[in-house]
Amino acid sequence: MKPHLLILALAFITTAHAADKLAASAEAWQKSITAEASGDYPGALESVLAFKSAGGETYLAAVRAGWLSYLNKDYDKAVQFYTTAAKQEPRALTPHLGLVSVYQAQNKTDDILRAARAGLNLDQFNRPLLLIAGEILYNQKDYRKAEVYFERAHKLQPEDPIAMSWFGWSHISQGQAKLAAPAFEKLMQINPEGYFVRDGYAITHPGPPPAPPGRR
Repeated sequence: MKPHLLILALAFITTAHAADKLAASAEAWQKSITAEASGDYPGALESVLAFKSAGGETYLAAVRAGWLSYLNKDYDKAVQFYTTAAKQEPRALTPHLGLVSVYQAQNKTDDILRAARAGLNLDQFNRPLLLIAGEILYNQKDYRKAEVYFERAHKLQPEDPIAMSWFGWSHISQGQAKLAAPAFEKLMQINPEGYFVRDGYAITHPGPPPAPPGRR
């Protein structure tokens, strides 16, 4: 066979092989999606690992394997897969969000905080992570650090009563009731029956509570 014909033949074989791998990985991924939709998480995981074996991107395989292991309540595997994904894509936020969910399912407070902070190092304005980290620190009585996270979450969405309440309570717990007063005034207007809202208002506004609408 002439040299140029040999090169063409090899190129054809290589292209055909690449096309076969692409088709195999696409099929495995779709099988994983279908299996997940039917609640077959072990089968979905098996297919996503087949996706990787067929040449699928390793990060995509790892982050999806972490998610599927989490759904299957195989938390040790979920941590392994999410950790691998985080190493493969150091700027990706999803693996850290996944780790937070896994550690929450296990009630591992220190690990939740560590994973949340790792995610905040990538996205300092991620509101869910700010609230998660702040709540843990608050429950650990580290009110000053909790306030930093709650304030950031509150500034991102000033109308949200959850962050507003946490921000107010972080002030109260530091003996700064006057600083918390504006937050609880707003909360009494928009969410008076919220969790501990009336308690916070009573602390920040000593005296009789305001009369309900129509009873003034």
